[in-house]
Amino acid sequence: MQHNLQEMYSGGSGTDEGISSQKAISTSRVEESGFESPNRFVYYARKVYHPIGFRKGYNFSLFVIFAGAMFGFALARLPYLNISGTASSSFFNNILPSELYWYSQFSIYRIGITLHLYAVLPAGLLMVFQFVPAIRYKLLPLHRINGYIIIILVMISNVGALMIARRAFGGGLETQAAVGTMVIMVTTSISLAYYNIKRLQIEQHRKWMLRAMFYLGVIITMRIILLVGSIVVNAQKSYWTVAECKEVEFGYQDPNMFREMYPACVGLNGEIVDGHVAVQGLADGMAEEVAVGFKLSFGMAAWVAIMMHLVGVEVYLALTPRETERLRKISYERQLERGYRDPGRGGLTSDRVGDAVKWSPSGL
Repeated sequence: MQHNLQEMYSGGSGTDEGISSQKAISTSRVEESGFESPNRFVYYARKVYHPIGFRKGYNFSLFVIFAGAMFGFALARLPYLNISGTASSSFFNNILPSELYWYSQFSIYRIGITLHLYAVLPAGLLMVFQFVPAIRYKLLPLHRINGYIIIILVMISNVGALMIARRAFGGGLETQAAVGTMVIMVTTSISLAYYNIKRLQIEQHRKWMLRAMFYLGVIITMRIILLVGSIVVNAQKSYWTVAECKEVEFGYQDPNMFREMYPACVGLNGEIVDGHVAVQGLADGMAEEVAVGFKLSFGMAAWVAIMMHLVGVEVYLALTPRETERLRKISYERQLERGYRDPGRGGLTSDRVGDAVKWSPSGL
């Protein structure tokens, strides 16, 4: 079983002897085909991804693209952990004026954004290592510990996200719905992944963890769509949104300028009323006018990105059935050793319910 445990995610034998035999078979096939070696690019690429456990070039390419994007995104935003409310704060210098109004105060929203950032950024860095094959089959205890840490951090970040949904990028209903949907998708995926690995259903654990990580990556795709959408919205000069007077005033250093720009926010005695004002989206306008494009585009960008990642991960899983089958056979062996009554179906599998064809361990 130790051999099978090492094999779990490797795509081949986890022992040095097994790897050596695979190399010998590969070399003999190359010689029989009349080629001494693959082209130079493939040769050097294999020098890079074989030592860390990848056996297929396309798997390594996908890892570099998606895991690299997540790692780079989280790393670039580590300065955001400075939520001090001072002029030097990287976070407060990169958010909308309306968000600044709410997050700069010690309120439920300040607590929420702190929880979210302090949990999700480390999780984004750590999750990359969960998909390195060499760690999965040679350092399995590290893989497990890192997984538990990520689960805890993601759950904490979800709590923070729900706390700030009302104020993030204007906090419209479409934004709150997108945040809520993301929290449900990620929480459900991680919970099912945890359940399946506890039931030794490894192939289902892989599927649900991939889904969870793809869903967490929505924030990256969403930012790209958001940037394009905000430029288009403000360039049209025909979009307006409603903002609270106190939010808009917070971004002005000159009170007189604010009163001139938004007289509807000024009371009879010169005080700022507790009301709302219409703000036009302009690419070359004041800060609150530039922010209109981001507020109006956020919900749209979030939903488009959610659908892209939702479809994308299912396409990938559908295109890798052999890996699913390989891991299910390993699951069958481990469950059989543990004395499961119905080995191969210990976790959440489709053939446990409905009219799906019952799986059998062919080839074992």
